[in-house]
Amino acid sequence: MLVLRDGKTFEIEENGLMLAAFDFATYASATQPLRCGDRLLLYTDGIVEAADRAGEFFGMDALKAVLRDTAKLAPSGAADSIVASVRKWSSAQDDDWTVLICDYVPGVGVANL
Repeated sequence: MLVLRDGKTFEIEENGLMLAAFDFATYASATQPLRCGDRLLLYTDGIVEAADRAGEFFGMDALKAVLRDTAKLAPSGAADSIVASVRKWSSAQDDDWTVLICDYVPGVGVANL
């Protein structure tokens, strides 16, 4: 997951194993305080691993940049823009591209899904 806060992005990650795919996997809980205006981006690995014709991945830096670039858009528009950026980069879709964006609003919780 990425968090966009005040124009800066940071990662929140666990161990990277798919949920419920392996019976041996263990997961820890993490707590991260949210602030008004935080934007959360949950995504699948197909987003950052989308490759261009030369085999270069879209990557985390590009994902962080497009998240910052879409900060003023509604969550649905930002998600569409991220997928469009990956589609433009990638020569083919070899994996799923899933994006979920939520804006945090105190008193409401996570809103604008």
